[in-house]
Amino acid sequence: MPDIEFSKKVIAAVDDRTIYFNSVVLPQLLEKYRLIHTCVKNLIEVLVQKSIIKPDPYKLEKKISGVEIIPNEPYLDTERSLVIGTRLSDYEAILDFVCTYYKFSVENTGFNTIKTFVEFNNTFNWHSFTPASSSPNTKGFAILFNEAKTGAPPLTANMMNDNITKCDNTTKEINLLLKELSDFQKEVYKAFVRKDIFDHPKFNSEKAAESIEAEVAEIKKIFPAIANKQPFYTALIEEIAREDLSPNKLELQDKLLKRLEIQNQKTEKKKKKIDSKESLMGAVHALSGLGPQLQTVMEKINENHNLLQAENQTFFDKLAHALRKAFNISEPSVIYTVNITDNTTGTITRQKIDIQLFLNELERRIKFYNSFSLKHLPGYQKIENNPSEKILEFLNKQLAEAQKLLVQITALDSFFKEAGSSETKRAIKGLKMELTTMKNTIVNSNQHRVDYVSLIEEEAQMKKLGIDNE
Repeated sequence: MPDIEFSKKVIAAVDDRTIYFNSVVLPQLLEKYRLIHTCVKNLIEVLVQKSIIKPDPYKLEKKISGVEIIPNEPYLDTERSLVIGTRLSDYEAILDFVCTYYKFSVENTGFNTIKTFVEFNNTFNWHSFTPASSSPNTKGFAILFNEAKTGAPPLTANMMNDNITKCDNTTKEINLLLKELSDFQKEVYKAFVRKDIFDHPKFNSEKAAESIEAEVAEIKKIFPAIANKQPFYTALIEEIAREDLSPNKLELQDKLLKRLEIQNQKTEKKKKKIDSKESLMGAVHALSGLGPQLQTVMEKINENHNLLQAENQTFFDKLAHALRKAFNISEPSVIYTVNITDNTTGTITRQKIDIQLFLNELERRIKFYNSFSLKHLPGYQKIENNPSEKILEFLNKQLAEAQKLLVQITALDSFFKEAGSSETKRAIKGLKMELTTMKNTIVNSNQHRVDYVSLIEEEAQMKKLGIDNE
């Protein structure tokens, strides 16, 4: 008959390891997807900024409800920018869904879902990211990537290379974690059989004890009644029978229980404490993504401002402008009165914005965000060398200022769309896509911050209960 005592040990070990996966391994998986998401957004922003691809006009209308496989069929060279731009946009949108809405858990991430994730991860071959790649997606993206790097400032080129390297290394780490989860799901499946079928009143233990084949046959007989649409995996069922009845069953049982052991629990707890600062710096790094985004915003606002000024200038205004330029005299202030909407209360207030001072502030912030966009930069290291409390204080301030800036840019976008003649309005460049990207960046950074705060609160609560992570 099936080894009941061994079954109890397996079921208990699987339950413990499920908790371990849900609390330790799968949160790590989510963090790695967040890193890839940030890198991909950075790369897309550079391509858009260089006008190599265009923002997907239908992106906001697409409803993502799950992980989907991005097409990888060949395309005409003349369609490369359009096709790769669309596939990149869809890839980033699914990453955003995974990072924001998907619930990583053992219960929610079964064999088929893991397979889909692995296929999705292969959308681009980050390890062999060259124009000679046999993958149409990788080849096309690599060609556009090289175009964007041509003539780019060293800082931008380094950032692009760094993002590709991060995508490569992180995708490998993700696939290893998914392999680990897939292997564990096999034991979850086998534990389900031991728990639900061996205890079933119609399961004939005496007959099952006759041979490995007999136990498999008995399990197969009961399986449809309790499987709830789960497939019957013959290989896994045979493993169960061998663990119960084969001549080397004690060796197989010992190996299985050792595989299910949670190794280095003490080390994992210490690692979690160390990772709290890493999570905090993840928020800082995510926020730096605003740099290239604000660069595009600044250029469009400046163009829109010049359009309005050109429309309203008289001959004498143009003459005065030429003279000021000739004698290096600064331009008089141009003040725009915009409507600021409070997202909490919905109230609208009027605010005056000196456009030149605002553009100067955008330029300052672009340099500021770029100064800590890469881990090896002095700006990043300077922030990282601070105590966690100071970094959190810095981050809270920066997120508040970024949110305020987002509100002002939104107000200016609305102002420019309403100002000027109908001909000028047609030439005005909207900021809808840039505003959405900025909002996502702020949300992503804030999510890292929230994760850090939750982790610190959890540690404090454990100390209150007398549980020491060390």
